[in-house]
Amino acid sequence: MKLKKIIAAVAAAAVAVSTMAVNAFAADYTAKLGFADTAWAAQDWESSVQVTGDGTYSIESTAVAGAVDFGVFVIDIEGMFADNPEATAVLDSVEIDGAAIDFDAAKIVYGDIEEKGNYRIEIYNQYGTSKDDPGVNQATPIASSVKVTFTVSGLGGAAADATADAPAADTTAEAPASDATTTSTGTGNTTAAVILSVMAVAGAAAVASRKRK
Repeated sequence: MKLKKIIAAVAAAAVAVSTMAVNAFAADYTAKLGFADTAWAAQDWESSVQVTGDGTYSIESTAVAGAVDFGVFVIDIEGMFADNPEATAVLDSVEIDGAAIDFDAAKIVYGDIEEKGNYRIEIYNQYGTSKDDPGVNQATPIASSVKVTFTVSGLGGAAADATADAPAADTTAEAPASDATTTSTGTGNTTAAVILSVMAVAGAAAVASRKRK
C-alpha cells in the first residue's frame, strides 16, 4: 500500500511540475501596427497579432490603401519590454501591394523607444530618430496593402498559429500627441516539462525497485 501511495505522489508531483514548466514559457502579447501617411489621410492603429512565444509573425493591413507615403510606420509589442527586457524582435520583411521592398536593416530602430514598456520596431517615424536617417524609402505609395513580418526571440515557448484581422479600409484614428508608434509560425522550448516528467517517472520506478528488493 505504501508503494502505491509513493508512486501516486511522485506522479502527481510530475504533473504539477510539468504544468509549471509549460506555464513558465507562456507568453501573450499584442503586437500592433501603427501607420499613418504624412497627411494622416490613411491610417491603421488596430491591426494586430498575439505574440505567444518565440517565432515569426506577420501582420497585413488593407486599411492603409491609398497612402502616398510613410509618416509613421511602426510595430509595438505591448508590454513585452516591461516583462521581458531581454526579449527582442527583428524586422524580416516589408511588402507593399504584395511585393517586398528594400530596407536597410542597420537603420531600423528597436527597443522601448517611448519608455512605455512596449517593444517597438520603428521602420520609419517622422517624429523619431529614423526621420533623419531612414532605413526605408518613406515616399513609397501604397495602392492596396502593407505586410510586415518580424521574428521574436528570448521569450521561450512557441508561437501559436494566428491570423491578424485587418480593419476595413475606412479605419481612422486621431493623430497621437507625439510619435505614434499576423500569421505566425514558430518553435520553442517545451522540452523542460518533458524532461521533468521523465525524471519523476524514473524516481517512481526506483522506489518500486527498492521495495521489491
